[in-house]
Order: sequence, then C-alpha cells, then structure tokens
Amino acid sequence: MPVPRSLNSAAAWCLAGVVGCGTPAETPEQTGTTTDSGTAPLIEGDEVSGVVTDETGSPVTDVFVTVSTDFCIPDRTDAEGTFTVGRVSAGTKRLVTYGETAANGLFASISVSFDADGPYAFEAPVVTPRLDEVFPIDTADPAGIQIDTMAGLSLTASPGALQIAPLAPSEIQVARAPLDTAMLEPSDGSELVDLFVLHPILSTIDPPATVAFPSDLGLPEGTRVVFHALDYDLGELVQVAGGSVGADGRPTTDPGTGIPELTWIGISLEESP
Repeated sequence: MPVPRSLNSAAAWCLAGVVGCGTPAETPEQTGTTTDSGTAPLIEGDEVSGVVTDETGSPVTDVFVTVSTDFCIPDRTDAEGTFTVGRVSAGTKRLVTYGETAANGLFASISVSFDADGPYAFEAPVVTPRLDEVFPIDTADPAGIQIDTMAGLSLTASPGALQIAPLAPSEIQVARAPLDTAMLEPSDGSELVDLFVLHPILSTIDPPATVAFPSDLGLPEGTRVVFHALDYDLGELVQVAGGSVGADGRPTTDPGTGIPELTWIGISLEESP
C-alpha cells in the first residue's frame, strides 16, 4: 500500500534523524512514570509558541511542529495555526515545521535557527508557502530533468543526478516565497533579492543542478550574484554557488556549480571586493 503524499517526506525526514525533538525515546525520568524508587519528576523546560500561516496569511492547520533540543514535547497547529512546544532547553535551537503533514494543503517545510534562554513567542507568523505547482518527474530519464515554473524559475539536472527522498513521490514541488514575510536570512549577512522553495526535502542532486531565477528582478547583465540554500540541520541559508545575470536578465548559477538538494533557494547580490 503506497504511503500518502502528505506523509512521504515527513516520514523520510524522521527516518533520517532530522526530527526537531532530539530524544528518540522517553525515559522514566522524562515521562514521570513510576520507577522502583517512585514517581520521577518531569523534565523542566520552557515553552516556544507561535502561529504558522501560508503566504496569504491563512492558517496552516494540524501541521507538525518541533523545536530541536535535548528534549521537548512536539505540537501540531490548531485551527488558527497556533502551536506551543513544551519542555524546551535554553540556548540555540531550531524551529522545524513539517509542511506536508498539514491538514489543509501541501506546504513547504522550514527550519529556522533562533536563541532563547526562557519562554519564547515568535512575534511574526512562521510563513510556509503553499506548494501549488507540482512537476511529475522520471529520475531515470536519460535526458535528465528540466522544469520551468510559472514564476520563471528553471532547474536543470543531469541524467541520474536527482535522488528523490525515501518514500517521497516522484515529483518536484515549487513555490516562490515573498521576501517581506521570509524568516530565513543568509548566514553571511547579505540581503536576499529573491527566494524559492523546492520539495521533497532530503532529495539530493549530484552533480548539482543548474538554476536560473526569473528575469523580473531587473538586474543588469553581468551582475554577480550568490546562491544560498537552506541547511535544515543548521536552520540557516548557506552559500552554495556563485552566478551572474545573463543577456536574458536571468541570474544563473556558474557553469559547473548549482544547488545540491531540493530546499529553500535564495539569491543575493555579490559584494564588491
């Protein structure tokens, strides 16, 4: 019996050990169950709360949310998109949403690093775009893979380069993410000029795929850009390739470089030396 698409990548993510709550199994000390010496106390910790919406501001309901730490209690959003994750340790951590587990559509998953030494509430919504554009693919196609989205993003992969995540469907899901609501920022401090997200997560591309962004950014030919990809383990956008704007006005990865996986992909202007 096939695994429903809404669970495929989320299941793969869990199987790969990228789950937000770091403890694989609860011990008696963590659950408060009775031991030979009596009932053990519950693990202490703080709460992290917020609301998950799509790019239009509508709530994303029943989506699985975790916070990476030594131990925490995961949560699922309610009808308003709100969540509360309990027993979270202090320090640097990652908020993780598993977009494909949502009840009201197919959404992008996100991993965002943040610091908190006490109870923490996200002031702005955690925005995960709806993945409305889907491209069925054949990873064994001898011609490789070529997709061109309605928003103007293109991805080209060599034959056999794309390995879809375990249990995930043979398709690529894409959305353009509005910059004014984006929680992700490049780790090098640069400013994004465009941002897309591609799924299923944990799908690798070797050699990396050539990517071209839309021409509607209005960048002059020859402008140098930097391509950033979300590292789900770090919860940050990291540099993965350089590129330049061609005669068609499209920022494209340099020859021999590209993106190594399906994830959030952003571009910024390369700083002058």
